[in-house]
Amino acid sequence: MGKSTVWTDKEILEAISGSSQINEAIRQLYEGYYGVLENYILQNNGSEADAADAIQETILVFLNLVETNRFRGESSINTVLYGINRNIWLTMLRKRKSSVNRNQIFTKDQDQEVQDISKTLEEVEGYQLIMSLFDKLGKKCRQLLHLFYYENLSMKEIAAQEGYTNDQIVRNTKFKCMKELMDQIEGNKNLKDLVRNALGYGK
Repeated sequence: MGKSTVWTDKEILEAISGSSQINEAIRQLYEGYYGVLENYILQNNGSEADAADAIQETILVFLNLVETNRFRGESSINTVLYGINRNIWLTMLRKRKSSVNRNQIFTKDQDQEVQDISKTLEEVEGYQLIMSLFDKLGKKCRQLLHLFYYENLSMKEIAAQEGYTNDQIVRNTKFKCMKELMDQIEGNKNLKDLVRNALGYGK
């Protein structure tokens, strides 16, 4: 597949689906769409750090959609990433329990997707499921994900507490840990849905 410097949607999807050059595909996603995704969050009461966290989650969700054949290119990658990013950011705001932020961000473009992605984090059953899956990860991943999702620590707080050099290293490690977690349950849609609901795609 002779690829140009900037890949087309088709080239990106083929690379992810066939697990060929997936790292380059991820780089293409970041370089091609990071700016517009970050801009949405910055314009809706978020910081650059918030954007980095949300966009990382967005890319992870998108990769999973492609790898499980639930996205075949009927819509553009830009449209899908924007929708995922918006829903993740709405969920992050809701979990901060800031009524001011919620009132400003819940605009006319809110739709059913928000409800689908924002399941409760407090369900005991979901928590027990996540803990059992975390136990299968290495100690570093298990601790990092627990601190982020259940202790609600920021990337900077985790870096300081766990001895990481900086918060970007925490983000990169978290991305790899989440990929490992989702790979554990590959092929089990019901289990994946339970995991997504329990984690709530972020803080």
